[in-house]
Amino acid sequence: MENNKDRKITWLVRFSYGSGNLIGSGALAISGAWLLYFYTTFCGLTVVQAAVIFSIATYLDVILNPLMGFITDNFYQTKIGQRFGRRRFFILMGIPLMTIYPMLWINGMGFWYYLITYILFEIIYTSIMIPFNTLPVEMTSNFSQRTYLTGSKAMFGKVANFLGAAIPGVFFYFYSKESATPFLLTGITYAAIMMSALILLYCNSWEKPKEQVKDEHVHSFFEAIKKLFIDIFSTFRIKTFRTHLGMYLFGFGAEWLFTAVFTYFIVFSLGEPRSFVASMNSLSSICQLFSTAFFMMYCAKKGFKKPFIIALLIVVSSMIGYVGIYYFNLPQATWIVIGITIWFGLGTGGVYYIPWSVYVFLADVDEVVTNRRREGVYAGAMTMAGKLVRASIVFILGIILSAYGFESKSHVQPQSAIDAINGIIIYGVIGMALIGCFFAWRMKLDHATHSVIINEVARIRQGGKMEDVTPETKKVVEELSGIAYEKCFGNNNIGFKQKV
Repeated sequence: MENNKDRKITWLVRFSYGSGNLIGSGALAISGAWLLYFYTTFCGLTVVQAAVIFSIATYLDVILNPLMGFITDNFYQTKIGQRFGRRRFFILMGIPLMTIYPMLWINGMGFWYYLITYILFEIIYTSIMIPFNTLPVEMTSNFSQRTYLTGSKAMFGKVANFLGAAIPGVFFYFYSKESATPFLLTGITYAAIMMSALILLYCNSWEKPKEQVKDEHVHSFFEAIKKLFIDIFSTFRIKTFRTHLGMYLFGFGAEWLFTAVFTYFIVFSLGEPRSFVASMNSLSSICQLFSTAFFMMYCAKKGFKKPFIIALLIVVSSMIGYVGIYYFNLPQATWIVIGITIWFGLGTGGVYYIPWSVYVFLADVDEVVTNRRREGVYAGAMTMAGKLVRASIVFILGIILSAYGFESKSHVQPQSAIDAINGIIIYGVIGMALIGCFFAWRMKLDHATHSVIINEVARIRQGGKMEDVTPETKKVVEELSGIAYEKCFGNNNIGFKQKV
């Protein structure tokens, strides 16, 4: 591992890092939009069975998320980690493992096949995305550079969303609506794209060299497990992280729920073909690309609170517009859907971008409290919480649709199922978005407060005394951490305490 002291964040580095999100957003975009539909319409699974697959795999993956954060934080203790990197080794391993992805889309298999293949891909996905999300913190400590790295990630997320919508849309054009072949071809094509992105990411990224990372040795396997769980749950004691989780879980939760139900809404509530779903997802992704660029510049200068609220309110108004088309039986519905989708895309870019932009600064707030660097722990805790919510959303969606008479392998649904689809948008998506607005209103982390945190950490590292803190700095530290200043910098019981 070469020293990264003088390495620059060039356009190629930003581009390469961002391309990694072709895995993060693209795989999720395709599976989120089509896998539940594929299982229930072509594979003969009931909507409950399909939801159970998502839920079981995701709940199991919840255990892997913090475990991967713990492993990558400590992987420098192995010879492999010293040779290939504690984070980047897992990115390298992910390149050949992307061949698992097309296996999700093979038609005619049974419940257990789909469960096992989905679990395998979730494990591979997590082993890549946890280290991937920590890289901006590893590569630079500059607020703006980190923001632009996460901005590149977010913009590639929109490219991934576009590809995830356009690729199946192209194959739908050549096959009838009764054919499952487009899904398999989509899986093969996107697997090749993900492999290429990982190669680019691995070749143009770096991390802190081993000598800049403090080793946290444990004396036994059981102590390692203890450290893992203590560190994971200790993150919830940091005020900014709790606020951030509210933004992330409810903002993303609204998006996840909408993505899962949107295909059903367009096909069954509005009676449009599935190719129209692909077209609308593509259009939304294009709009998100522009909105992400806007929110990236806005957040770099102004912070995260106001833009996130604006983005979520755009989502809320879009949901009202979508269901309004159905209930008011509006003429020219296709063109109205297109207009609403453009408006929706302008907000969704911010909803997806901002929480992951906030994430790269959480470890700095945590360092003030614990006097440790725990980027991997926060990546694990955040992703773990996200997976729990996402699994629960999909499971509840399946239960509701089943309870209201959704019929598997049918291209027409009863009115009760259509009412349930519309109700999920009204009460589920809108409700979660409004709760996300509430948490965003409470967020105090921005450019100015982050600078205060960074400067205070530097002062203490250089031998400064805690009692010499200025009142302004003390106030910021306590607002962001939720901890009395006197108990910061390790003077507390937060997180794992290493035995001497």
